[in-house]
Amino acid sequence: MLRFFIGSIFRRLSGVIGFRHVTRAAELARQDIRFAKKYRRRRFSAGTRPVIRWIKADGLDDVVTKAAIGQATRLFGAEVDYCICTIGIDAARVRSIMEWSVQPVEWWPLAKRDNPDLARLLERAGCAPERFGYWWKWFPERVRPDAPEWVLDGDMVITGKPEWFDAWARGGDRLRVSQDDLCRPDLMYGRYVAEVEQKLKLYSGLISLTPKLRYMRQLLDVLKRRPLHPKHDGCRDMCEQGVIAATFQVLRPQPIPLHEFPFGRAFEEHLDFGKSGDLKRAWGYHFGHAFRMTNPHFEKLTSEGVVFSATKVDEIARFHWLGAKGQWGVPGWSIPDECARIIVDRARSFSGKSILEIGTSRGRLTAMLAATGCCVTTVDHQDRGAATNLAGMDVVVVVDDAMRYLATPGPDFELIVVDFHGNSTADWKRYSTPLLNRLCPGGILIINNAKLYEIPEWDEENGVSWFVAQLSSDWKVEHPSAAPPGIAIITRP
Repeated sequence: MLRFFIGSIFRRLSGVIGFRHVTRAAELARQDIRFAKKYRRRRFSAGTRPVIRWIKADGLDDVVTKAAIGQATRLFGAEVDYCICTIGIDAARVRSIMEWSVQPVEWWPLAKRDNPDLARLLERAGCAPERFGYWWKWFPERVRPDAPEWVLDGDMVITGKPEWFDAWARGGDRLRVSQDDLCRPDLMYGRYVAEVEQKLKLYSGLISLTPKLRYMRQLLDVLKRRPLHPKHDGCRDMCEQGVIAATFQVLRPQPIPLHEFPFGRAFEEHLDFGKSGDLKRAWGYHFGHAFRMTNPHFEKLTSEGVVFSATKVDEIARFHWLGAKGQWGVPGWSIPDECARIIVDRARSFSGKSILEIGTSRGRLTAMLAATGCCVTTVDHQDRGAATNLAGMDVVVVVDDAMRYLATPGPDFELIVVDFHGNSTADWKRYSTPLLNRLCPGGILIINNAKLYEIPEWDEENGVSWFVAQLSSDWKVEHPSAAPPGIAIITRP
């Protein structure tokens, strides 16, 4: 409490002696802008927080990937960040796969530009992008170069923490690569079998990377030393396995034994724990061939509760993956579920109508509003991936300053939902007239952060109270959420 008192004294003194005071919200907004300028292409790649990444292509294993993300986000929570890289999958399908997540997840649709050097060598071998197949797993080389990173196939489900997890998460572990000590090398490594150290028996299922470790130079060296055959087909040929094993073996990896992450191949009767058998130390399962057919091992472990499954997810929970914590923005929080539910319930009566949202972020609340049947125009001064995340929904994403957008001639709205990071009285004196000019008679304005000032470190964010107080008595004002950050629902006469 002392620091809040000192902060209040400093603010008063700064006004007396002539310094221009900058609110905490304004300073965080400046940080956010600086961060966005520094990491223009994909801000998720910044930072050092550990990340788990899956690759998902157009196969039959959507439910396996869905379970993998649902289970991992419950197992690890906010200890790590999450990313799904996809090829050949549209946004609606990705949103379905993400429904069980309880943490934010970055969606990264892949393209050749994510690893141009590898793409160039594949195309030189006559392999068109639509046949890159297994190689897409290495696009990009790292999703977050300075952080610990796990790279998994979309049919791999983590069910527990390995004993070395904490060391990995803090960046103090070593490179680890999964191992298959039973498969015949000539079947596993294709024409690169001669390049591979037979004792290690590495395979590309799970790669546990250390911060800053790069491996693409070694991979390209293998391909230059032994080029792919003409008309190489990455969807069919097994060369990728051999190249990956040859790449990582020179980086001195610790193998992840098969008894810790066994295969559950769809065409085999039993789980494959490798030569050692089941030592009761499994912390994950690789459901091989789920990409092509129903996997009975997955179904069995799901029915036994070993692998996560959810029967029903409500309209609020299914968009948790679009939260804005962590790397996606400053200050980095999402609207609480309680507040989101209040807003969505009010929005239902506007189904089929055009509404305005200000403060898109990654599109979480936007998606909920669109799911009610509203036609949503959403405005944010930064692009945090919402247009990609919401593709196919009845949403128009506008990247612009909110006040500039409101001042531009355009339609009025019966419902406007605002979530500003900047809610001082001075801020709301700026917002007031432009907002009201675009609100229809009888329209509703819903304001998030209406009671943010009740949190001591945000005591300057009291502008909504000023805004409400200056409205005439024929305006209706409701505060359905008592706890901060709070919601204000204002109905125009």
